[in-house]
Amino acid sequence: MGYLNKVLLIGRLGQDPEKKVTQTGQSVASISLATTEYYKDKSGSKQEKTEWHKVVFWGKQADLVEQYCKKGSQIYVEGALQTREWKDKDGNKRWTTEVVGRQIQFLDSKGGDNQQGGNQNQGNQQQSQHQQQCESVDDFLEDDVPF
Repeated sequence: MGYLNKVLLIGRLGQDPEKKVTQTGQSVASISLATTEYYKDKSGSKQEKTEWHKVVFWGKQADLVEQYCKKGSQIYVEGALQTREWKDKDGNKRWTTEVVGRQIQFLDSKGGDNQQGGNQNQGNQQQSQHQQQCESVDDFLEDDVPF
């Protein structure tokens, strides 16, 4: 039997993407993605629960995320969970679990509040032409803290 590490999310960005460039010149963009679940509690009252997901994109996808997404944008993400270890500025070990985005679709409609309009189709074409596999986070500067 094989193994599977796959995450599928549809949500909205909680803030504008944050893009950095590694020492090797590789682009990496980080987003905070909110997903909300609606349910009824025992008394029948409607409740909602929002989860926040840290998602990182590498290479051309990072460039596209920075270019076409902003706070409030709705996107679909396919990726995998990754936990990595890093040291803070005081030398303490820390761990971060994040989704490494492998595919993205921009879900905002033309003329929507996010003003992505005609650029959405162009972005999806560029994104699909330039699918990049996740690179190791070892390319980060040692003093780089996670997003």
